[in-house]
Order: sequence, then C-alpha cells, then structure tokens
Amino acid sequence: MALGRVIVPLDNADATTRGRYRDYATSRHARTLAPQGPKRILFAPDVVGTAEQILEQLAADPVVAAVSELRLELPYEFHRGDYEQILHDVRHLIAPEMGWRPDTALLHEAGR
Repeated sequence: MALGRVIVPLDNADATTRGRYRDYATSRHARTLAPQGPKRILFAPDVVGTAEQILEQLAADPVVAAVSELRLELPYEFHRGDYEQILHDVRHLIAPEMGWRPDTALLHEAGR
C-alpha cells in the first residue's frame, strides 16, 4: 500500500522562500479539516518544516507506519528552483533517515 504526501523541507531554502512555503501550507490547511467534494475526500496536511521536524511528523503518523511506500508529492504552483531545493533536501536529508538508499547502478548509468 502506498501513501502520497506533500513534503516541503525548509533546510536549504532562503528566508523568503521559507515564508512562501509556510504561506502555501497555511492556505491549504482548511481542506484538511473536513471531507471535500462529492466524493468526500479528506486531505492530509502538508508536511512543511526542517528535515528534523518532517521526520518527527512522519514517524508519529500511524498512516505512514502502515504503508510500504511513501510517495513525495510536489506543489503545483512552485518554481523550478523550489522543486530542485525540495528534491535535494528530501534526497539528502529525509529519505536516507527513512531507510532509502540510491541505486548506485542507476546513478552511474545516468552519468552522475
């Protein structure tokens, strides 16, 4: 079973970007308080914070503990540089702490 979550680490974002990320999460919080639309979908809150805070939130989430796959979902409205920073922080600060290891063969074939 898989779970998708919007995860936005702040670690390598500048102060302006951190504020924009927090504002984004705040603007979406109301949708997590009650089922939405005709299918009554309940959205999980976005996970925004430092890598340490994100790891704590994910570890405390019983739904995360019950799945075998956690998918990173990215906000639609961000800029390319934002996505690069988010992916870098997830890859280097969060994913390894959750047991993820890069496939070195694939990285080698990609010329990295």
